Amino acid sequence: MYPRSVSIRSRAALLLSVQLLLLAGCSNPEAEEAKQQAELDKRGLELSAYLLDRDVQTELQEGLAVHLAFGAEADLDLYVTDPLLETVYFANRKSKSGGEISDDIRCGTDEIGVEEIRFIAPMPGRYRIGIDYPSRCADEIKKAAYALSIQHDGKRQEAHGSVSLQRFDVIALEFEIE
Repeated sequence: MYPRSVSIRSRAALLLSVQLLLLAGCSNPEAEEAKQQAELDKRGLELSAYLLDRDVQTELQEGLAVHLAFGAEADLDLYVTDPLLETVYFANRKSKSGGEISDDIRCGTDEIGVEEIRFIAPMPGRYRIGIDYPSRCADEIKKAAYALSIQHDGKRQEAHGSVSLQRFDVIALEFEIE
């Protein structure tokens, strides 16, 4: 039984008000995820523009160069698997096919980190690019934006995306050299 001083109509209005207040304080997870993805896409485009500017300054006429750009908030690692299925990355710095990685960029180095793997005389076949996000450099960063640039014999291909913390994106991009 309700106290006589509160009518059923008033109680319903009170319950509705409480529900609205609770809903106003709760965020929509789908909307939050969409907003975060839009921010990651924007950051990916900024990183692509950075790589484009960098690639134009150091245009590659021969061979193959794969660049991974990422922000200082994350430690991303670049992996390139060659047609012999050997992967070049920070722990396997040189491959039998001639691939070689630059420095392993870690937290606290630059505002934009760039890792590079080069093949002076790339063999024909399928190449696969992987990206790993083993650790974050800033609090609460669960996804990180990245940009990829592939230069081969004067041509350039690019892509951008995002990767989740402690997730290895085995095939971020694949391409073939004839």
